[in-house]
Amino acid sequence: MEAQSLSTCNQCGKKFRRKAHLLRHQQQHSGDRPYSCRFCAKTFKRSDVLRDHFSRCESRGTSAIPSSLERGRKRHACNECSRLKVKCDNNVPCRKCQEFGRTCVKSRSAAISSPETPGSTTVAQDMGGSDRNSIGFLLNRPSDADFIREFPKDVTLSPQPHSASSARFSQLVALRNGYEPVGAMSSTSVPPYDEYGQSMGPDIDVFLRNLEFDNFERQTHNYDMRGDNILMMPGPDGLLDPNAMEPRAFEIREKLVYSAQTLHQANMLPKELVDAIGTVTGVNMLKWIKLYFKHWHHHGPIVHEPTFNSCTSAIPLVLALMSLGGMYSADESDIAQLRLLLDIVEHYIYSVPSISDEYDLPDRTYIRPGEGAPLEWQRCQLEELQGAYLICILQYWTGNTIARTRIRQQRFTRVVAIMHHLEMQTAQHSPNYVINDQQSFNYWILKESYIRTATIATMLDNAFGVFNNVSPRFQWAEIDLAFPSDDQFFKIANYEQLIIAQRFPSRKMKIKDAFMSLFTSAQSADYNLRVLKEGHLTALDLQMLIHFLYTHIWGSLYNNPLLHLPQQSLSTVVSPFKIAMLNWKTIWDDTRSRFPESEWNKLGFQRTAETCYDTVMMLVNVWERKGGRFPPMPSDCAKGDHLKRLLSY
Repeated sequence: MEAQSLSTCNQCGKKFRRKAHLLRHQQQHSGDRPYSCRFCAKTFKRSDVLRDHFSRCESRGTSAIPSSLERGRKRHACNECSRLKVKCDNNVPCRKCQEFGRTCVKSRSAAISSPETPGSTTVAQDMGGSDRNSIGFLLNRPSDADFIREFPKDVTLSPQPHSASSARFSQLVALRNGYEPVGAMSSTSVPPYDEYGQSMGPDIDVFLRNLEFDNFERQTHNYDMRGDNILMMPGPDGLLDPNAMEPRAFEIREKLVYSAQTLHQANMLPKELVDAIGTVTGVNMLKWIKLYFKHWHHHGPIVHEPTFNSCTSAIPLVLALMSLGGMYSADESDIAQLRLLLDIVEHYIYSVPSISDEYDLPDRTYIRPGEGAPLEWQRCQLEELQGAYLICILQYWTGNTIARTRIRQQRFTRVVAIMHHLEMQTAQHSPNYVINDQQSFNYWILKESYIRTATIATMLDNAFGVFNNVSPRFQWAEIDLAFPSDDQFFKIANYEQLIIAQRFPSRKMKIKDAFMSLFTSAQSADYNLRVLKEGHLTALDLQMLIHFLYTHIWGSLYNNPLLHLPQQSLSTVVSPFKIAMLNWKTIWDDTRSRFPESEWNKLGFQRTAETCYDTVMMLVNVWERKGGRFPPMPSDCAKGDHLKRLLSY
């Protein structure tokens, strides 16, 4: 590499790499002091020295610093955009502050541009004298203490929630297994329609917000007992000594610290984050996991509760369960601390070898079910995948804009890719499978866990389309799943209990077969509907079907350009969909009639499937009423934006 040419002072022989530095140096020989203070008689050779002098000039008094010599560039951005070094649109509030839920303030700009009034305080005075060498000043922070506390925020971290003081369950809006209902309306409360199918009920904003998780959960069992003697409850680890969990808690804390340091790189971890990691103790982990199985598990069980062990299960699953369960804690500080850890937990889970994108390398393969691999190996692989899925649920329904977008675009896409590697979209029990000992029972439980994880994950895939207008990752042609077996069999711990129950699980019908039966004609409706009724479909099964119906009807009506051809008959197009919806509602009413009201209220969000049915009917009515014409709708949008635009069209 050639040496850089040097410029030499013709008076003293000193050399400089830059000509500007040479010119500045030569002022020392000339004695020229072109910069003078307008408030006193002092003169200076350099403008930056004069600028520093203004902040401490006693003759200036309360007068403002001359605008031509303000410290740094003149800013038009708000405080938060300047602090984060992002582009600001100069509005109040600006778009960035609205997106992240921050308070948009232009305090510094206002101080600079304020008139010179007696008693006014300038920015330089607020900063406490010259601080041009302060790292806090360079990053637009008032002091180094503020810099240490607030910087740097890694771009992969989600910003803080909009309001830390908001109620915990209002933050946990519709936090459910792959589905956020559009509203809490039953068939008796759905908005009425006029003769043209126009909704006469509340606007779509109310329709999207009226199912708060707090209101729904209060209707279910044991809500008010969520924190009482939780460690002594029956179930996984119910009687486990908390001291036995301390080694696992220590291991998890170490992994969270490492993950946090990776996100924050070489910078010191914030104190509040260190304190939050410190709350992950053996006692708290047991308590939070028990809360998961008490309050969340019945909404869509994918983890086999009787055999789950916090000390031996895969760490990603343990982290996901404790994070979800902690949201039900009676201690508000537990919820606040866990919310600080969500980004760290998510980062760790998606950095483990089997989940990370880097795992897809040559000679690294996933063990598919039934390939003869050890049972424990297959179970660990599935548990890590379940942890990755459950943290998607938690971040998507409780997180902010960045977290939800990251989950939709990156994290869930990775979960789907792993499921494709494992061929889980075709998981089903063999027709000839017989449970005759403990080992065969263990393999049946493993296959059932695969089926439940796959079916509920496809429901989340459809939910992204319902609420964000995202194209499904799972294509209909590749899905060959059977409905999950009855929950009563999934609650059995071992083969001996199965023998005592004197009942063995049977293979349920496929989702495809049930879906196609919904489109049966009126002539053969009695036979096909009888097949569905005899299929012992549960509320969860019907919730899956209505999600698939929504996705299919949306794609057929609003994503099909051929329907705009003039020769198309609107009634011919929508007739099959109306038949399918009517048949679904018939099966739904029949299923619900088999439940006493007390038992029905113990179900989870499965019973909100009727609200999704109301939404699909509204979409069909709007499409038919508008003659198949509709406005352009955003894709991968904020929750419900496309529905708001369509239903207000």
